[in-house]
Amino acid sequence: MKPNTETALGAALKSAVQSLSKKKQTEMIADHIYGKFDVFRQFRPLALGIHESLIAALSQFDPALISRVVANHCRKPRYLKSLARGGKRFDLNGKPQGEVSAEEKRAAELQMQPKNAQAAEAEAAPIEAAAPAAVESASPAVEAAPQQDSQTES
Repeated sequence: MKPNTETALGAALKSAVQSLSKKKQTEMIADHIYGKFDVFRQFRPLALGIHESLIAALSQFDPALISRVVANHCRKPRYLKSLARGGKRFDLNGKPQGEVSAEEKRAAELQMQPKNAQAAEAEAAPIEAAAPAAVESASPAVEAAPQQDSQTES
């Protein structure tokens, strides 16, 4: 068990925050995070598991809402562009902690594409894979068709 180190002011803040709607709480938490941590304000690639560090650092807020703020941040085009560039990942203090992998870079690039382009790319991959098989199965039928026509004419 961890000791209860919450102050009266912290308890009052937590109570006041919890009386707001989830959307207002999320906006307030986001404002607080962007004001306190440069790594968010600068849209640098975040260290993996940074939400756990934020939950520990901001115990006065609901952990689920902190995770929601991080998820919203990671879907923003500016963050995706930073992630697609690759390089180092950063912790809450702005210190390097890990690297952006090639798969993560590719996923960020795909997320930056307009929805129409993503759907077209997803549909094109299975069609391209199935196309050679469809052509091969169609060619014997095409060859057999003229023979049937010539037999029916006789």
